[in-house]
Amino acid sequence: MAGTTAACYLVIMAALLAADVPYMIAILIDQTIIFSVAFPVYRKLIFRSTGRWQTDLLRFAGVWSGGFVAGIVATPALVELGGQPPLLAQILAVAGVAVLTYLGHRFLSFRH
Repeated sequence: MAGTTAACYLVIMAALLAADVPYMIAILIDQTIIFSVAFPVYRKLIFRSTGRWQTDLLRFAGVWSGGFVAGIVATPALVELGGQPPLLAQILAVAGVAVLTYLGHRFLSFRH
């Protein structure tokens, strides 16, 4: 399921880039969309949390923001310094961050 989230993120990113949305704006739009969907899905379907949703949401946002910052740093570095196209840069950033954020959600966001 977490892989599905990453795949949906990349599909949205590809659509935004195809619509000529600047890649940094596309990241912000995409993050907002996926965050709002990922929290309830991760909480109920992946980690089956029974804790208080408010506490889970705060922890989730903390872990998510770490991945967000990593993507915001990695993507421009890969595009501007590495000469990679924005979508490829996002694929590389997502691949690097996905495992770490999964572990963060498992051991921090939804620990009970």
